[in-house]
Amino acid sequence: MPDPIVHVEIPVNDLPKLRKFYGEVFGWKFKNSKMPGMEYWLIDMGSKQIGGGMYKKTKPNQTVLNYASVKSIDDSIKKFKEAGGKIFMKMEVPNVGWTAAGFDPSGNPIGFWQDMPAPPKKPSKKKK
Repeated sequence: MPDPIVHVEIPVNDLPKLRKFYGEVFGWKFKNSKMPGMEYWLIDMGSKQIGGGMYKKTKPNQTVLNYASVKSIDDSIKKFKEAGGKIFMKMEVPNVGWTAAGFDPSGNPIGFWQDMPAPPKKPSKKKK
């Protein structure tokens, strides 16, 4: 099965204005993630298959970034580089997963997302 797009990030200059815009146009809802060190708004697009985030631009040339769900972030980075892509970011999102992003051979940005495995379930105690 192909790796689907599961997350979209939108860098903006005016967070309140663009939250209002996307809310009015598409009905998206926003929730402040309260991430330390940055204002990052999670986007509820009404789908369990795709989500998103919105944050203040830090560079003038930042653009929308789509993330594909992958089974292994490291294997995907290796394949990406071997195919001619260049990685510009890789990091762990604590207790959630791993992310990376790069430029394809034409200079288009694309991201990767790997969920952190769910913790093993504790065996339930049987009552006698």
